[in-house]
Amino acid sequence: MAAATVLAITLTPLGWIQWRQFRLLDDVSTNQVDSIMWQAYQLERELGRLGQAIEEASAAAPEADGPALLERYEIFLSRIHLLSNIPRRDLLESSPLYASTLERLKAFQDMADPLFLQPQALTDSPAQLRALGQRVAQLQPDLGELTREANRAVARFVDERNAQLRQQGLLVIALAGVQCLVLLLFVGLLVRHIRRQHTQYARLQKLSDDLTEARDQAEAANRGKSAFLANMSHEVRTPFQGLLGMLNLLDDSVLSSQQRDHLQTARDSALHLLGVLNDILDVSTMESGTLKLSVAPVHLRSVVQEVDGLMQVAARDRGLTLDMTIGADLPPWVAADATRLRQILFNLINNALKFTLQGGVIVELATAPDGPPGVVLTVRDTGVGMDGETIKRLFTRFYQADSSLRRRIGGTGLGLEISLNLARMMGGDIQVSSQPGVGSVFRVTLVLPEVCAPAQAEVEAPDSSPTRKLRVLVAEDHPINLKYMSVLLDKMGHQATFCENGQQALHWLRQKRYDVVLLDYHMPVLDGLATTRAIRAMEGPVADIKIILVTADVVNDTRKQARDVGVNEFTSKPLQADDLWRALARCGLLERPEPSAVRPDTTGPLPLSAHELPLRQSDPARAPSALINAETYTEVLSMMPEDSMGELLKSLFEAPHGTVHELLHAMAGDDRKTMAYQAHKLKGSAMLMGFHALVKTTAQVEYLATHTQDPIPDALRQQLWHEMELTQNAAYRLERHPVI
Repeated sequence: MAAATVLAITLTPLGWIQWRQFRLLDDVSTNQVDSIMWQAYQLERELGRLGQAIEEASAAAPEADGPALLERYEIFLSRIHLLSNIPRRDLLESSPLYASTLERLKAFQDMADPLFLQPQALTDSPAQLRALGQRVAQLQPDLGELTREANRAVARFVDERNAQLRQQGLLVIALAGVQCLVLLLFVGLLVRHIRRQHTQYARLQKLSDDLTEARDQAEAANRGKSAFLANMSHEVRTPFQGLLGMLNLLDDSVLSSQQRDHLQTARDSALHLLGVLNDILDVSTMESGTLKLSVAPVHLRSVVQEVDGLMQVAARDRGLTLDMTIGADLPPWVAADATRLRQILFNLINNALKFTLQGGVIVELATAPDGPPGVVLTVRDTGVGMDGETIKRLFTRFYQADSSLRRRIGGTGLGLEISLNLARMMGGDIQVSSQPGVGSVFRVTLVLPEVCAPAQAEVEAPDSSPTRKLRVLVAEDHPINLKYMSVLLDKMGHQATFCENGQQALHWLRQKRYDVVLLDYHMPVLDGLATTRAIRAMEGPVADIKIILVTADVVNDTRKQARDVGVNEFTSKPLQADDLWRALARCGLLERPEPSAVRPDTTGPLPLSAHELPLRQSDPARAPSALINAETYTEVLSMMPEDSMGELLKSLFEAPHGTVHELLHAMAGDDRKTMAYQAHKLKGSAMLMGFHALVKTTAQVEYLATHTQDPIPDALRQQLWHEMELTQNAAYRLERHPVI
């Protein structure tokens, strides 16, 4: 009887505890507490998507898709309903933010519902779209804070539940101990409890393994992002090699003043687009943490004077004044990355000039008054100015204080963010003060230690003796780039052999002796790195041949990997004659400096990269047709000899071995590997020739072949065939009646 009483006394609390634990778990499972945070996040994300759809509709007006915008708005409204009717919303109702946010959402819905009654009329009204976009932007901070509040509420609930579970666990252990002392029968219950603990431990171990796997996946995703940056850089910059190269070659020919003006406009537009690309890639490289500064002795006054000379032209074009003053106490030589220093100067001065309608810009450089040795750059303008809210968000990516003014002026909205990150990498920062209608002041502090002037290298005076003639093997899969590099090497006086991939390059190296190999980084069959490994593994003197890698990749890992496999030097795309000469010289293959490529004096201005050139906005009136860009095609037509142009068109369109026919054959046989290669090859050629319809279709084919396992629609194959015929006819007409 006593044992039964003790057992009842000890088992009753134990049963009550187990019942409470069951209720807690059942409450969590039934009411889905964690879904509060998920629904808040979904609401915030759908608002962002709605804002993006509104921006795209504004950019595409009046051709924007009104029903698609309405569908995005209805999805957003459904998320509001889910959040306001979710179980256990009482965890959020205690927060004032929840009620105020729902009121703002209700106000936004009351404003937006009448506009979406006629979605197509809404997309035709830029003013309504802007007003709607502004309201969406105003809601985004509130929804972000609501998501964080939901996270905190769930965390508080979980903490309280865990505390209860811990208290109950301690009580269970105490009761089990009493049972063990009083009656051996309780040993069975204790063993059962220990087994439960073991099960919980196994679950925690599995959770730990899952977290480890998630970490590995995140690291793999980061590596994939770096690879994506490399591929994107290559895909976009590779056509620029052919474009800028052909423009440079065309500049050497006899042109009329009107033709030379057209040529300069084309070059400016290409450099502008390349600058936009560089901005985007700079931001991505900064995000990945792979952007590094190349610090070397820099003549500070020369850099400033160089920037002044270039920006004076932009100031005069806008009818503004630009005054630059340099402090007398500034050190003549500092340790800095000259490219990134000029990039900061160009970004800030160009930004000041763009937003100044009258008056001018004053730039001052002075020694930092205190702290580490450095300089202070101050840029003052008499422009439109900014309010406090704009200044707070000024360095936000893609932020536009005045969208109407931005559309007239242009720009990516990335220059200030890049400048801020670069300044912080140089140990400094950027501070801004401004008043609407008065102007703005940007103050940049940079830690630039003073260094001694480097010993100036003696430059051999050019003579009339011929330069060394090199035997060059070039591996490049792009037909336009092959044509450009052929002309370039011929002008430089070298003998070149061309092939399309690394496997062919290995074949030629076994057949003939060469002085240097130029390898494209991205090639079919064998890419640049794999080809370099194969060359270094060959027997005999050929294994020591000089290898120059031609790459458009911006990630720093590319050069490290290339150095590791045995690459000697690098040149960047778009390939320029001076860059190639410098790479050959660094390999020790040239006997004397090339007259056109003699390095400038170290105290004078240095050649600028595409990062640093002041951007010129493209003419928005030049809208390409849906089939072929006549201007692009006629420019390429005028650059290339008639027989070369005919061979290029045959390689694209002539049956049965033209690229289009090879692609159609691969599509008919569902050969995805060949399909992806031929589509990529045709897309690059069509892009440079201005065949827009073929670019769009081949990009779709390449995506289906490389990223999906879906069957290729027969309609897509018919569409490619039809567009090939139309493009051929359009090209024929342009040859007979070129655009002037």
